[in-house]
Amino acid sequence: MQRDLIGLLYLSLYLDNMDNELRDKINKKFGQYKADIFDKLGIDFKKRRTLLDIGCGDCSDATIFSDVFGLSTTGTDVYQHENVAKWGINFKLGNIFQLPFDDDLFDYVFLHDVLHHVDEENQSYEKHMLALTETGRVLKKGGTLIIIEGNRYNPLFYPHMVKQQGHEHFRQSYFRRIMNASFPGVLFKYFEAHLYPKKLLKIFKLYEGVMEKFSPRQFLAYNVAIWNK
Repeated sequence: MQRDLIGLLYLSLYLDNMDNELRDKINKKFGQYKADIFDKLGIDFKKRRTLLDIGCGDCSDATIFSDVFGLSTTGTDVYQHENVAKWGINFKLGNIFQLPFDDDLFDYVFLHDVLHHVDEENQSYEKHMLALTETGRVLKKGGTLIIIEGNRYNPLFYPHMVKQQGHEHFRQSYFRRIMNASFPGVLFKYFEAHLYPKKLLKIFKLYEGVMEKFSPRQFLAYNVAIWNK
C-alpha cells in the first residue's frame, strides 16, 4: 500500500512534465539527470540551427544538441576534453572573456554551470558582466541565449556541492541581478534536477515534485535565464 501511494504521488507530481521520446533518447546515452535537465528546459530547438556550447567540458551537452536535437553544434572551453575527438565535436579553444567567434554568429548560445567558475576566487561582479557581454555578442539577432546555473542554497546542493566540493554557486538573487542587468527582458525558470540512485528514484522524484510545487523558488536547484536577442 505504501509503495502504491508513493507511485501515485510520483505520477501526479512528476510525470506530467515528461516528453517520453526526448527523454528516451537522452536517457539511453547520458542517463536520468541529463534527460531531466533538457526535459525541464522545455525549449523547442529548431533542427539545423547553429548552437555554441560555452564551457562545454566533457561535451555531453554538445553531443545531445547534435545527436538528439539535430543542431549544428560548436563547443568551446579553456581546455580540450578527450571526448571532443571521441564524439567528433566541432571545437575551438577559447575563454568566455574573448570568444574566438565573430559577432552575431549563432542561433543559440548555451552555458551550463559555467558562470560560477568565472573568476572563481574573487567572484567579481565586473568580470561576470564582461563574460555575459561577450556571451551576448556572438548570438544572432533573433537568437536565443540559455544560461543554467546551480542555486547555492538548494537543500541538496548546499551541503554537497558548496560545502563539500567548494563550488561557489550563485545566490538566486545575484543570478537574477546580473541577468537583468545584461539582458533586458530576460525570462527565468526554476526547477529541481539531480542524479539519483536508481533504486530510490521514485522516492527522490517525490521529493523533487514536492519541491517544485510547494517550495519557494529561492530553494530550487537550478536557475535558468532565457533571452531572445
